Amino acid sequence: MRWPLVLHVVTALLLAGAASITILGLLWLTLGAPRIQVAGPLKPSDTYDAIKIALAVVAGAGGVVALVVAYRRQHLNETTDAREYDKALIERFGAAAGQLGADQPAVRMAGAYAMARLADEWPQERQMCIDVLCGYLRMPHAPDPPTDDQVLTTWRRERKVREIVLQLIGAHLRDEAPESWQGHDLNFAGAVIDVADLRGARFTGGDIVFVETVFVAHGRDQVVFDEVDFAEGSCVYFRLAEFRSGSVRFNRATFSGGWVTFDSARFTGAQVSFRDAAFAAGEILFEDTDFSEGCVDFEGATFTGSTVNFREHHLPSVYVTVPPARFSGATVDFSQAADFTHPPRFGLQALPPGLRLPSGTSISDLP
Repeated sequence: MRWPLVLHVVTALLLAGAASITILGLLWLTLGAPRIQVAGPLKPSDTYDAIKIALAVVAGAGGVVALVVAYRRQHLNETTDAREYDKALIERFGAAAGQLGADQPAVRMAGAYAMARLADEWPQERQMCIDVLCGYLRMPHAPDPPTDDQVLTTWRRERKVREIVLQLIGAHLRDEAPESWQGHDLNFAGAVIDVADLRGARFTGGDIVFVETVFVAHGRDQVVFDEVDFAEGSCVYFRLAEFRSGSVRFNRATFSGGWVTFDSARFTGAQVSFRDAAFAAGEILFEDTDFSEGCVDFEGATFTGSTVNFREHHLPSVYVTVPPARFSGATVDFSQAADFTHPPRFGLQALPPGLRLPSGTSISDLP
């Protein structure tokens, strides 16, 4: 479309002529390459036929010119429409971002819905919209409720907005979502998450970052990763995260090929449950993890193929050794595991307090 109109028309005519000659040549060959016989002078009917052919050629050339002009006009209209549509999307993005920064919690909630809707309708910039929603969750938020009643009301309203944002993200990570966000990056680094329902989500690609995230629930509130599938291609980072209080559930979660790391995480009081989880493939790392309080329960979990590592790990490429997990007070319970045929790697000579293994399993027999 950058060509001048004249050049575009000439090119189209040349291509049309070449196509016509090619078709005539193929037709001539198909008919057995007959010879053209000229017998005597031209008749009036032959002259009329020649005039008809010339008129047909002129009409065809005019049709080609008209098609080129119409095509360029249609393309220009479509380009204009696309620019107007993109302009409208950019304006909607600015409006939704402005709502997320509003003082009133109801307006911020509306902004979250508007941004999620925009992400569904704007696949070219979907990652940018997701980044804005995740960025909202990374904004400072007190993990514990304040004592002042007025401040407590504000805290609860903000907490509800954050819950809505997490609900929107979780809904788009399930297979039945009308518009899927699976495979996109999600950055929750440094966020405070005290109530979230991500059950049934599938992490099929991209980087899912919970680095330095604080998981802290209050009362009956829970952070739920039930039935989540950490599939091949996904990289999920719980590095340096803190599981401080409340309940964090990975019940019936499937580790089917992704790379999930809890290295340098701290379990300091939360009840973390991996009940009936299936560790089938991929790597799950607990290197340099500190289990100081709370309970990590693997009841009914099956270890059939994934590499679950609690031991010291060497990184020769950067000459770094990551220390093993520390069992300094919390209960880490594997005693009710359903299948221990591919057990985690501990690298321990003696069973530390709080680490419970299945009946008849010795720590010295484990890798």
